[in-house]
Amino acid sequence: MSKKPENINVEINEVKGKENPTWEVVIPQKKSIGVIEKLSGRYRATTGKTNSILYAKSLESIINDLLSYFALHEK
Repeated sequence: MSKKPENINVEINEVKGKENPTWEVVIPQKKSIGVIEKLSGRYRATTGKTNSILYAKSLESIINDLLSYFALHEK
């Protein structure tokens, strides 16, 4: 049985002062669900709760992967 689809509102905030381009993915009024860094031409996301690592070739893909991981494993 599949889960009922639901919309998740998120904010993508750029983190200043880091060596590599970095963004924090936040669910408004809740918490940070992960941090994304651009390393060697690809994007690495570290999940907030379990510190799992995800990789993707585009920023859009890694955001979608992080949201999917959050919905399935950390919610």
